[in-house]
Amino acid sequence: MSEHPHIRVAMGSDIGRKRRNNQDTGINEPGVYMVCDGMGGGVGGERASALTAAHFRSVANEPVRSRHIIESALNASQHDVCDLGRELGGVAGTTTNGIILPSRPGNNGDEQAPLWYVINVGDSRTYHFDIDTEGHAVASSISHVTKDHSQRQQAIDTGLMSPQMANATIPRNVITQCIGAPQGIRPDFYAVVPTGRFIVCSDGLYSEVSDKKIAAISQANPDPQLAVEALIRAALHAGGSDNITIIVVDVWPGTPYDEPWHASKLDNGEELETIGDVTLDSLHDSLYT
Repeated sequence: MSEHPHIRVAMGSDIGRKRRNNQDTGINEPGVYMVCDGMGGGVGGERASALTAAHFRSVANEPVRSRHIIESALNASQHDVCDLGRELGGVAGTTTNGIILPSRPGNNGDEQAPLWYVINVGDSRTYHFDIDTEGHAVASSISHVTKDHSQRQQAIDTGLMSPQMANATIPRNVITQCIGAPQGIRPDFYAVVPTGRFIVCSDGLYSEVSDKKIAAISQANPDPQLAVEALIRAALHAGGSDNITIIVVDVWPGTPYDEPWHASKLDNGEELETIGDVTLDSLHDSLYT
């Protein structure tokens, strides 16, 4: 675990109880905290997630990370994973989900940007919690920053099915986007206020552990490393049917943030630096003022 005055990060990964290899790749680089969950069988998924992770490690080397730079990494990943699928005679793919800071944190962990990026392709997830004055995540504040790119979520969003009906009739793991899909990708970008606890995870966590249990474990473990370990144990105890990769990012703002926290989805091409006034207002951009 890396620990700084303002940002504390921990990451863990487990093969689970039923897989032959771990196709997840986690990225814990300064200001780039992401999970890539590979798919495609054999070594295809493992290689797809590793190829994508390599491009985002390059993003971490950039002192400033614009949306253009992030999209370039996504496009390069898409190109390489499509090539991998052709090499293997099928389709290789990977999800990618997580947090990217618009600039590299300082050596002391300070990061003064008022907004961060969260990006998503596929069905890995980023969660958020408020943190109380004693450093505990507030279980009741759990929220999904990202929306799964899945047939189940699509049916819910379009109103074709209620959440209950969709959950009962559509398999959870039928996804509508991944890096390497022949039809291309349409990544989601979100702007988030950097305060509280973020949990980035592959579906090996939430497919086994309910949001309620994730929230309770997070609240009971204020230390990010202990939270990661406890969440992995819970997923294994529940069956461990898939690889499990988890990153916990705790952010302590330099100035108290008293407004209700939420994320805002960015429009196509919208950068944090040029974000509209309406979006800024909705995010209560008073964190560092």
